[in-house]
Amino acid sequence: MTTTDTTKKERKIFAAGCIIPLAALTLLLVLLAVWMIASERAPAPPPYITAAEKKVEKRIEELNSKAAHLKKSDYDIDTTVMTLFSIEKALKNSENFEQLTSFVIQKDSDLAAPDVTALKYRFFNIYKKLLDDNDDMENISSIYKVTSDALTDITSVIGYDAVSGVTFDREQATQIWQKRLAAANAEKEVKERLRNHQTEMLDLLFDFGKINARYIREWNKLCSLRDRAYLAFYEKDLDEAVSSASAAAKLAPHEKEAHILLARALTARNNETDTASAEAVLNRLLKDTQGQQAPAYLLRGVIELEKNDFEKAALDFDQAAAYYPRQQTEISDKLNLYKKRLFLNKSKEGRMIINMYRGIMTGSGFFSPDFQQARIFLKKGDKEKTRKKIFDHFFRRRLQGQWDRVLDDFRFCAEYLQDDFREIFESNKLTLSIEPAWFRNTLIVTVKNNGTTPVHNLTLLLCVRFTDMFKGDYISFPVGESVAMLPPGESVEVGRENISGITEEKLGTVKKWKDIIEYGAILISDEIIAWIAPETPKQKVQQKNNSLKQ
Repeated sequence: MTTTDTTKKERKIFAAGCIIPLAALTLLLVLLAVWMIASERAPAPPPYITAAEKKVEKRIEELNSKAAHLKKSDYDIDTTVMTLFSIEKALKNSENFEQLTSFVIQKDSDLAAPDVTALKYRFFNIYKKLLDDNDDMENISSIYKVTSDALTDITSVIGYDAVSGVTFDREQATQIWQKRLAAANAEKEVKERLRNHQTEMLDLLFDFGKINARYIREWNKLCSLRDRAYLAFYEKDLDEAVSSASAAAKLAPHEKEAHILLARALTARNNETDTASAEAVLNRLLKDTQGQQAPAYLLRGVIELEKNDFEKAALDFDQAAAYYPRQQTEISDKLNLYKKRLFLNKSKEGRMIINMYRGIMTGSGFFSPDFQQARIFLKKGDKEKTRKKIFDHFFRRRLQGQWDRVLDDFRFCAEYLQDDFREIFESNKLTLSIEPAWFRNTLIVTVKNNGTTPVHNLTLLLCVRFTDMFKGDYISFPVGESVAMLPPGESVEVGRENISGITEEKLGTVKKWKDIIEYGAILISDEIIAWIAPETPKQKVQQKNNSLKQ
């Protein structure tokens, strides 16, 4: 081998010796890069998110298909606003994303506008990107607090301008988001996730504001017409009640409240074609709508009763009685929706609107199936069955715990039944007294039997008028447990009731003992259902003298 050949061979060995370490280094760098990329994986959502994704995807497809052919007559504005309100409540009441996800996958009514229902699915598709199954509870809580608090704050800067439409300040909203993010107690990587989806989140929040404003404007128009119908009916202006209820029903063909009002006003006016018109409204309502059917069955029964078709009337009254308990959850939700109109509590007219709605939807007064059945038996001359139906109504009230409109029940009885059954509703043998509990906003309620016979199985409903309440307006609530027997000549402390929570729920403000203007109670027992008046000063003195003699 020549010297030249040896040199060439040595060069090849040297080159190979350089290439192999370089290749190994390159491979090492590649592997390191792959490992780093793998270690910076996209967040893996928690199992409850993964479990909900397919349902959400399917619902979005259905909504997109529905929205493409949507007409105004295809959705109900009441149901749509209820859906908006349920989103607000879920964000307020949920403690974490898992609870919120349970709400998201609940199916909304088909009568809700699809763009409203889609809001919660859009929110789900954003927050699922923010979560990682490896996040600890502190980080997850921080993410939830940032997003839910930001939604509450940002909706406050979204307004509605009657001329130009929805207005909002995006720069201010961005500052709110960033302020919430800066204050969050979360790791750097978690905050970075939130920043990455900031634009998408803000877009959703603004869309929520715009959609909310649009449908609330439409709902307010409907509410105005319905309110006018309520007020006209209360003032016995039946022509105006029919006109306003008709306009409301035309504006919202799928809603129920205005249709019930229309049928009620038509039956009360009773012109030549009114009965037929009312029947058509009720039959269409029963055929086309879901839920809240009890008042429709009752009104149809009233029409049949006026025709002396007692058999058909009794059947519809029975069906109304069966359906009233079934619709209570829906009614409770709707009454919560009325809380969006808290201003109604600040006027006599507004309170009347709320009270009429409660009466219709809970089967009070004229809308009691038992009272209407009692009218059938009274027309037939069967006073014993009439009496039984009167008691059935009040015992149903007791079993279902529905006491809000108990005074409506007494007013109905006074108008239709009391002349024939005065002994049921009047009692001057029972007296009532209340006193405050020391250091607590609580009433102590006592009843005395001044008669000569015992009263069995009694329940007491206290009716109280507080300051700032209009004359004739009371709130009613049960006190204590039922009492097995109240012997003649004896008193019983029926119970103690804290009025703070009751007044806050029913009036929107806490009232105290000193705020009580007047009061009375309705006593329900096996023998009588009577209004119990407060004990008079003369009775108190007489009771004290009797005690001293003993």
